[in-house]
Amino acid sequence: MKVGILGGSFNPPHFGHLHISNLAIKKLGLNQVWWIPTKKNTLKEARIYEGYVGRVKKCEELISASPKLKIQQLDEIYSERLVKKLKAKYPHIEFFWLMGADNLGNLHRWENFKNFISMIHLAIFSREKDLLKIKKTRAWHFVKHHKFSIFFTKNLDISSTELRKKLHA
Repeated sequence: MKVGILGGSFNPPHFGHLHISNLAIKKLGLNQVWWIPTKKNTLKEARIYEGYVGRVKKCEELISASPKLKIQQLDEIYSERLVKKLKAKYPHIEFFWLMGADNLGNLHRWENFKNFISMIHLAIFSREKDLLKIKKTRAWHFVKHHKFSIFFTKNLDISSTELRKKLHA
């Protein structure tokens, strides 16, 4: 069984998350994609967060028509520890980490990011505007030596950050 993991704040979840999940199912031949909303992101200010329960509910509403997408509520907030736990609990599953190319800019700030990169196949989804930036990130030097795939996506002009800015404007 092949499962994609889309972890993150989902603050708020949006069509872009849904788009890359469905693209990953198609391009990687995944059986499922698990959305794993984090209770907190140590790289972001807590004050900008909607509550965890509200974010999970919005995720559930967004994926309700997609039977291959599942919500997993787990307490682990660090990706490297999360992958270790999932691999130990589900040794028969091949996991893929799904991420937008824009996240590579901060990947070097993730806890134990070098170990994380070595543990799992990264499926990186890049909008055209982010493609040139990938190789300029600090993390790319490490990513390029491990299992990864890069997929081009539509230039959807949507992000959780931009949605929050519009809500609070």
